[in-house]
Amino acid sequence: MIPIIKWTLWQQRWSTSRWSIGVLLFIFLSLIFYPSFKNDAAELQQSFANLPDAAVALLGGSTDFFSPIGFLNSQIYFLMLPLILTVLAISVGSSLLAREEKDSTLEVLLARPVARTQLLAAKALSGFSILLTVTLIALIKILLMTPLIGLDVGLVVILQATLVCFLMVLSFASIAFSLTAIGYTRGASTGIAAIIALAGYIISSLAGTVSWLEYPARVLPFYYYQPESILLGSYNWAHILFFILLIIGCGVLSWFVFRRRDLGY
Repeated sequence: MIPIIKWTLWQQRWSTSRWSIGVLLFIFLSLIFYPSFKNDAAELQQSFANLPDAAVALLGGSTDFFSPIGFLNSQIYFLMLPLILTVLAISVGSSLLAREEKDSTLEVLLARPVARTQLLAAKALSGFSILLTVTLIALIKILLMTPLIGLDVGLVVILQATLVCFLMVLSFASIAFSLTAIGYTRGASTGIAAIIALAGYIISSLAGTVSWLEYPARVLPFYYYQPESILLGSYNWAHILFFILLIIGCGVLSWFVFRRRDLGY
């Protein structure tokens, strides 16, 4: 099992490096201009106060864009960081097994004294490690930049927001991974997981302004993310049970189906 994890991480080394550099760059560009906005926050706030409710919902859920928490929420935690990590999570989750099947190396791996359960666990742990690595790099960058640019946001709430963001994107990775374990191609699993992620963002963001959207929003991961509430210290921590149960459910489904799949050899 350990050799499979090492092999998978070695396969993904350049991709992980590129994603790490990319997330560092995006965070830097998103935060570096805050000092230039800070002195004119009151005037800028008045301009954004007249935005339509739907636009406000899609930009972070609050018109308080230029306070430290409002800026960090709208620029990093509401869209940018979840977007980058979700794309990475879906990409990794859909490729861990599908890449081996496409390259016909899955048969070689299973020809060794490795049970299907061990192979599945090794691939899942590899994906978890990749996603965790990039998330931690993003967290360190945020923690280093916020005091430098004058964003007075507490360490604890930044850690909490990053944790919940990680759990959410891990749930998307789990969905993509389980679809490939069932037998979907990499393209199909990527597409389905991406649709769920995009629908979750749009429907959950607009649920506060369109009442009937609240019901479908409750079955989508983004609804339980709520980064502004986390940064303000008012988050309902029972929401993370949704992510945990979804991840466990996808894992059990993957295990149950993959052990019984006809892999054509």
